[in-house]
Amino acid sequence: MPDRFGPRGVCAVIIPQQNANMQPEYEFMRPADISNQMYRFDISVHDKVPEAVLKTMPETHGCYPDMIIVGNSFEMRNVEPEEYKGYHQQLADVAGDVQFTTAADGCLAALKTLGAKRIGVLSPMSEEYSKSVQNYYGNYGFQTPYAAWLKVEDSKDIIKVTVDQILEAFDTEGFEEVDTILHVGGALGLVSMLGELEEKLGRPIVSSNAAAYWYALRLHGIKDTRDDIGKLWTIEEVVE
Repeated sequence: MPDRFGPRGVCAVIIPQQNANMQPEYEFMRPADISNQMYRFDISVHDKVPEAVLKTMPETHGCYPDMIIVGNSFEMRNVEPEEYKGYHQQLADVAGDVQFTTAADGCLAALKTLGAKRIGVLSPMSEEYSKSVQNYYGNYGFQTPYAAWLKVEDSKDIIKVTVDQILEAFDTEGFEEVDTILHVGGALGLVSMLGELEEKLGRPIVSSNAAAYWYALRLHGIKDTRDDIGKLWTIEEVVE
């Protein structure tokens, strides 16, 4: 519930304990009079991440949040939409009467709002993860012909990826043929680069952290805009 440090709302954000960039990114995006409260889960065992998130979510109620954001890209885990809906219901059961969203929810809402049709996918780890993302959003009707990945073997090392490596990844062949680029995997840390990247590439970028927070705020009725973190944050309303 709103308090004197967050009179417009309290936002509980569930992030991996290994992703050191995510807390600074959410603070960078935080509108005035919103309070961000961070909760962490362990991603060292990749196959157990969904369970780790579910275990952490009850802790968020301790700060009496108005919104809960699950800052993890589940669509990298070979999950079909129906399977994800079942997991989403589990999260909803734990969230109770508190509004929540996930990074996957935010990315889907962002792609729809931007009118994306043909997207290029970028993820920080393996080809398998990127292909999983292509399949996931393909099931929602998007064309996903091209993908790139940065070949990071251990998730704790994503934070070590350099800016030059990120810029090189956005030069992937085929990305010039899409209308929107989708970046999943919040540990990569793109938020402060989005304005510059979009200007360079001439197309919008949906980045998981920026999309998740934008969507959560819009669900809560917060319509503050920014012109320095990509086209998405210049849009007040969500297009369903």
